Amino acid sequence: MKIIISLVTFALCIIKAYAQTTVNLNVDASAATSVMAPIWRDHYECHMMDGYGENPSIFGPHILYTTDPTFQTVMTELKPRFIRMSIGRMDNPPDTSYYSINTNVLRNLKYEFYKGGNSIAEADNPANYDFTYIDSAIAKVKSIGAEPFITMDYMPFTLSRDTTPEYQPLMTLIYNLAYDNSVRNSPPRDNAVYGRVMYHFIKHCYQTHGVRYFEHWNEPDQQWTNPVMAKFFWKGDEYELYDAYAAIADEVSADTTLANQIKLGGCSFAFYSLLNLMPTNFLNAIQTNNKKFDFLSFHPYSDDQYRGGYDTAKVNLAIQWRNTYVPNAELINSEWGRIDPNSTVWGDLDYGLDKFRHIIDMLDKGITMSHAVCLFDDGASNNNFDHMGLFRVDPIVPKPPAYVFYNLNKMNNTLNRLPLTMNSGMFALAGKSDADDKIVILFPADEPSNGLNTVHLNVTNLPWGSDGYYIYRYELTEQSYADGVIYNLTYSNTGNGTTASDSFTYASVNNSGRLVVWEISANPILDIHSVNMDYEYVILYPNPNTGSFWIESRDPNIQIQAIRIINRFGQTESETNYPVPSHQQNLTIDLSEGLYFAILNTNKGSYTFKFIVQK
Repeated sequence: MKIIISLVTFALCIIKAYAQTTVNLNVDASAATSVMAPIWRDHYECHMMDGYGENPSIFGPHILYTTDPTFQTVMTELKPRFIRMSIGRMDNPPDTSYYSINTNVLRNLKYEFYKGGNSIAEADNPANYDFTYIDSAIAKVKSIGAEPFITMDYMPFTLSRDTTPEYQPLMTLIYNLAYDNSVRNSPPRDNAVYGRVMYHFIKHCYQTHGVRYFEHWNEPDQQWTNPVMAKFFWKGDEYELYDAYAAIADEVSADTTLANQIKLGGCSFAFYSLLNLMPTNFLNAIQTNNKKFDFLSFHPYSDDQYRGGYDTAKVNLAIQWRNTYVPNAELINSEWGRIDPNSTVWGDLDYGLDKFRHIIDMLDKGITMSHAVCLFDDGASNNNFDHMGLFRVDPIVPKPPAYVFYNLNKMNNTLNRLPLTMNSGMFALAGKSDADDKIVILFPADEPSNGLNTVHLNVTNLPWGSDGYYIYRYELTEQSYADGVIYNLTYSNTGNGTTASDSFTYASVNNSGRLVVWEISANPILDIHSVNMDYEYVILYPNPNTGSFWIESRDPNIQIQAIRIINRFGQTESETNYPVPSHQQNLTIDLSEGLYFAILNTNKGSYTFKFIVQK
């Protein structure tokens, strides 16, 4: 009996060791279910004009990262749509003036756009406004192709009910608490004046820069759960919050031309008031008095730091509030992500995959914006795990989650969402283009628990009929990130009929899953690329050529293992494997005139070149 039990136990161990998951992903391309908002392109960053650094009392003023030559490059790849920015709230104060006790210093901070007194006459005097800071901040956001989502969460000094700065005792130890000084987070002394001033602010931002989204306040319901954070962002109650908001809404609504062009809402609720009475009482007042309220914003951070820092139950609660009080308002997730100190996930590819899974959940729930925290690290480090940004600073370096967001941009032109089915508990996203000539499928694949996982993709009812298709698969892994390969093309093929399919197996790479991207097209995808951070070291020359050319790596550590040449129809013209890899290869191929692609497999990942043959 002992022998039989031992054999059974041994057999079970063998089965477990080689256990694998088979993923069946089925997409119906016949009809789209909705048009997706590209919420993966929304981000949160309030320090774009103030940079990074440690405690300025010890280490001095902060350093701008926007002057880094790489800044524009990474933003071009990221393609941000909206960036949530503040008019003056700094989570990481850039210099000691931000937490000065000298009221003259505070009155003259660069964020103080209003210099007048507490009267309507003063509020209507253009000479009392200095929009230098906000103009430069908006211009910087627009310079990277994004639109500002402006948070009005900083009370101008002269309008505040409290003009005596009082900081928390702990601020001497935790300088990040500097925002809470009882001046910039207090209700206004006179709501009518405050409403008029903010109306002029909104009108300026819209007329000068075309800004359309304006959010009133940030986390006013941090009220009771954490004694350090209680009333940190808003010293008043929900009724004072409503009165301040209503004053702005009334001013904007009176200007119908402006009111029809801009979106006004709030208030980035954090779900931290007793029984959530603060947001519900505020929203009830909005409903009762029929005030302009275009969007409901909220922060569904996960209290137990679940996966990507997102709590779907909080989102469900926000949806309930919207449906009850402001049924026509957009739902905007204005902050989310992992903010736990010393997090072990910030530099992980799996963190990016988890964030994508949460984005799919948001799309399922009708969220129209999703501002992930945050773009850049608040301190310099050569370790991806030290800070919470998508990018390290000094110098700017994208982390693995940034590569995930880069790849999500392949969906930007295929926003007509397609229905799909797959294994329970897994996520994927599929969409097709307006012209019905391209389909993109994104799959955040789990790390295999044991052995290899198998993926079967089946896409039916291709919208362009049975004339044929071209399929390309990309796989982002920890290894392709380490090799600097953003778009890691691992497979391409052609086929006929109205159904496209693909199957492959994959293993764990550095204890992580992977992002799988498929592009399926009626025509060859001419912008196929595997953008590589070392691309400057790998070249194809001459280009154009007659069919005879060199492919060379200027870095001898990049060894070319195989080269495949495909034509513009996706058909393979030549395929060469090199038993002895080298950093340079010469090819002479009999090719007709036209456009071709050279796909390289190297020990550092895949590279794809476009070249032209002319004779």
